[in-house]
Formats: sequence, structure tokens, C-alpha cells
Amino acid sequence: MVAKSKKRTPNKPHNLVVIELAGEKRRIAGKPHLYVLRTQRSPDAIFHEMVQGKGPKWIVGTAKTLRSDLVPNYKPTLKRDVAEERLKKIKLELARKGFAINGDTSTWRVYVLDVESCPPPKKCQKPGRCVYVGQTSATLQHRLAQHNGETRSKSGKYIGAPSIKGCSVKLNQRLTPSKILFTLEDAQQFETEIHLKLKRKKYDVRGDIRTD
Repeated sequence: MVAKSKKRTPNKPHNLVVIELAGEKRRIAGKPHLYVLRTQRSPDAIFHEMVQGKGPKWIVGTAKTLRSDLVPNYKPTLKRDVAEERLKKIKLELARKGFAINGDTSTWRVYVLDVESCPPPKKCQKPGRCVYVGQTSATLQHRLAQHNGETRSKSGKYIGAPSIKGCSVKLNQRLTPSKILFTLEDAQQFETEIHLKLKRKKYDVRGDIRTD
């Protein structure tokens, strides 16, 4: 007797789910912390479980509301790689709007330092107009202390920029933008813009820039 073949369970479409959390740290005051995920279950089922105390330990008991309004109206897909790419895209877009995402509350600043008294061969080509442009998710004071060698790694290693190691540096308040960035990619792009802008103004500029 030939055994009957089992019917294969059809794949379910992938869904993107956005849940607003209560009481979690925010990037900025007006934008709540969000939990964003990909699932083959329904958004309602995921939210119900989280309300019941299930889900990642760091957000147990914090699920406030399902934010379907923040999910793009994608066509259903059975392809995981497509869903993962969509997930990556929505997380980036929401972060750029100032939402904290899945525990990430980082913000970035681009800063400009005046660079002086550098040892050879790092001497400034234009004394008085030598600057360093960088970006950081730490406080500007903390990053400045790293560049000055006052704050080091746990092993005592210098963690400032190699191009200004041994130089005397201080924050240039006038040239430092006040803009807050919400993703590393945007911070690096803005860092490049400020770097090139100062270079056009005939400053001797140090620091990394994007070339893509």
C-alpha cells in the first residue's frame, strides 16, 4: 500500500509590524520608542502576545499600541529576502524621523575642532585656519577628551583621530553645526558636506569623508 504524501503547508506572507512602546527612552521628546519586526504571523497576534507579557525581555510590559499607520502599504511577499530588505528600509526611514528603534536611541553631531601645535609631520599648512571635522554619537565634550588623549580605551590606547594625535585641539563653537542626526549614514554624509564646505573656504581640513 502506497503511503499518501503529506500536503505541504503553503508559505505565509511576511508582515512588517510596528509597535509603540510606553516608558522607553526616546531619541527626541516628540517621537516614541518603537519595536519594529518582520513576522509571518498577523500583527494583531504579535501585539496581543506582547500585551500579555511575552516578547523580548527588554520590552515586556511596555507594548502600548499597534502603529500600522507607520507601515508602508507594500504588496504581500513570500520572499524572506524581500521582506528583510523592506524591514531594513522602514527602520532607517523611521529613525530618520526621530523615532527610537528596537533599543537604539543614538543621535549624532558633526563637530569642528581648531587644531594647533601639531608635531612634525602633522604641522598645519595654514596656521590659524587648521581644523578637524568629525561626527560622534557621544557628547562633544567626551569626544574632545578622546582626541586630546585625556580619555582612552580600557587598555590605555589612544582613541582619538590619528591625524590630530599629539596636536592641541579645542571645539570651534562657531563652525560646529547645531543639527542633530538620527542615523550614522546621515551623520557621515553631513560630515562630508561640512568638510568640503570648509575646504572650499580655504581651511586646512582634516578628517574622513565619504567617497561613494
